[in-house]
Amino acid sequence: RLLLPAAGGLAIGLSLQFLKEETRQVGIVHVMERLAYHQGNLPLRNSIVQFIGVTACIISGHSIGREGPSAHLGATSGSLLSQWLHLPNNNRRTLAACGIAAAIAASFNTPLAGVIFSMEVVMMDYTMLSFAPVILSAVIATTLTQAVFGDSPVFSIPGTQLGSLLELPIILATGILLGSLAALFIHLLQRSTSFSVSWPIWLRCSLGGLLVGMIAVAVPEVMGIGYDTVNQALIGQLGLTALLTITFAKILATALGLGLGLPGGLIGPTLVIGAVAGGA
Repeated sequence: RLLLPAAGGLAIGLSLQFLKEETRQVGIVHVMERLAYHQGNLPLRNSIVQFIGVTACIISGHSIGREGPSAHLGATSGSLLSQWLHLPNNNRRTLAACGIAAAIAASFNTPLAGVIFSMEVVMMDYTMLSFAPVILSAVIATTLTQAVFGDSPVFSIPGTQLGSLLELPIILATGILLGSLAALFIHLLQRSTSFSVSWPIWLRCSLGGLLVGMIAVAVPEVMGIGYDTVNQALIGQLGLTALLTITFAKILATALGLGLGLPGGLIGPTLVIGAVAGGA
């Protein structure tokens, strides 16, 4: 639990140290920047760095998500295809949106979620010309995923119903609490990023891996994607102490690891944090 994340962080940091600063830019923010200011031209080299980096992070047990990196790879695939076909800029953005929708739909086995994420979060625009191909891309990606991995949902959500109107204040308090935890997470992520931004990338990633490993020694549930922990929380297999411990350990491990430069996504860890905090 300690040595694997530490060694993974060191290896990733040493690999990134030899790359130019612009080549290290990966993830959803990088995609949005390229779509807004570079006519949707997404470099192949950045997606290769993203693929290798996030794979190494997941294998070595870091607290990261796979959805953001997969959206980056999907957007790059669409962008490169449009460049190869010499399509105009608006078509390039549409094909990038198709790749993002396909990636999210394949990750969660949910085509509608992929469409909404692509159009609202990344593109921030709904147009009739791009809506149809984005939907088609998400459906095809989901179909292929079900053909290879089966059609079982990612999360086993039990049936829920409102037993009484007296539960509404509890739901309201839960929303306020989870919003506060989200603010805490964002604050820690920003502080760890700004505090270490001037350090060499190899030192940042190595320290991030070491800190995640130290947390994982006490709370191994923080390691990896964490969807098994989400399912355990949904069906009530975790006790109150475990839920609270995982909540704060996951917030700390994710904010420190990603803030110190490990290449990974935010969506997966936030789902874990929300599930275990809500379960508590």
